[in-house]
Amino acid sequence: MMRLKSIELHGYKTFASQTTFEFAGMVTAIVGPNGSGKSNVADSLRWVLGEQSYSLLRGKKTEDMIFSGSEFRPRAGMASATVVFDNSDGWLPIDFSEVSITRRAYRDGQNEYLVNGQRVRLKDVTELLAQSGLAERTYTIIGQGVVDAALSLKAEERRRLFEEAAGIGLYRARREEAQRRLETTRRNLERVQDILAELQPRLRSLERQARRAQEYEQIRADLRILLREWYGYHWHQAQKELHEDRDLARKQEIALEKARKAYQELDQKISVERSQLQSLRARLNGWHRQLAALHTQREELSTQRAVASERFRSLAEQRQSAQAELARLQDEVELHQGRLQVADEEVARLEGELDEARAQTESALAALGQRQDERALAETAAQAERQVLESLNKQLGEGQARLAERRAQTERQAAELRQVEAALEKARREHATAQAAIRSSESVLNHAREARQKAEAALDAQSQRRLEAEASRQDLLEKQAA
Repeated sequence: MMRLKSIELHGYKTFASQTTFEFAGMVTAIVGPNGSGKSNVADSLRWVLGEQSYSLLRGKKTEDMIFSGSEFRPRAGMASATVVFDNSDGWLPIDFSEVSITRRAYRDGQNEYLVNGQRVRLKDVTELLAQSGLAERTYTIIGQGVVDAALSLKAEERRRLFEEAAGIGLYRARREEAQRRLETTRRNLERVQDILAELQPRLRSLERQARRAQEYEQIRADLRILLREWYGYHWHQAQKELHEDRDLARKQEIALEKARKAYQELDQKISVERSQLQSLRARLNGWHRQLAALHTQREELSTQRAVASERFRSLAEQRQSAQAELARLQDEVELHQGRLQVADEEVARLEGELDEARAQTESALAALGQRQDERALAETAAQAERQVLESLNKQLGEGQARLAERRAQTERQAAELRQVEAALEKARREHATAQAAIRSSESVLNHAREARQKAEAALDAQSQRRLEAEASRQDLLEKQAA
């Protein structure tokens, strides 16, 4: 009965492409001219059944099993051969009606075996085939020269050949392996007996040690329980402290947040106070500039006042001198008027005497010339006195004009002096107002400075509390970490 169904080759020696040989019927033969690959098909069947001798496969290494390339095709990287058997009657000890065995070889020297697509070991393939008479050395496949070599074997070698051909090589191998295992077991048993012989004198000490070990294990278990309880108690205590510390840390964080908010509010207030202080400083600078301008104006007014005072003093002196000159001129006028009156009286007297002399002309002709001469002299003196009086009157008019002019000038200077005094009084009032504003600004500035100092003190205190809270929080975190 034909159990071989097909052989599939891919990259094996000269079969670069996938090639499948299907075997149908009772007798199958592969024929062809020399070099067509008939031996490669037989070698592939031997190779897929687990042959490890490359000399029987007409090669030296694994790479010789792989297609090495040709003029038209590159070399292959893997050689694969698959043989399919019909197992419908169960001649192979496997629960499949069709069994495929695949062997693959790679250029790095690795080989892998598959049975029905499942990767297996070479030993599994060998045992599977050995139970059915298809083992590696069962001579199911007989190559060229094998018959002549078998005929020339010795009797013992020929017997081994027949045993292998009969399929009992598997059982021999299993027997040899069982014997090796028995021998190993015997040696192990001897070693065990030697160890028992060595341990027999130490049995009592080992029993005592075993009891001690049991007691140690019991004590160790009790200690583990006690330690578990002890550590559990301390763990619960630590958890309780941790929760308390977390609550305290949460409270500290809330207090810290409040402190931060208060710090921000204080910072905002300080910013507002600073802006107000800046505005006050700007106003104060403006007032300082106004004060400097007022000081400058005051100096100018003081200068003008000094000039006006000097002018007023000069005018007063001129007025006094004019009044003195006027008094002197009035005295002179009165003196000349007295003299004129005396002269007039003298003239009247002389005229009376002249009339008397005219009346007595006749009686005093001798004295007439003398009287006429005296009269001429008196008239000359009177004329001179009149000229002097006219000159004095003219000087008096000029003095009165100068006095009126000086009085007008004095009144103008007095008006100017009053204007200067009014401007000075206005400047004094403005200066007093500016001084009051400066004092008010200085008071506001002092209040702002005090508020700033208080805010900075509060900020420092808040920063200190914050640092203390941070330190406390760090301690709590360290405790929590511990």
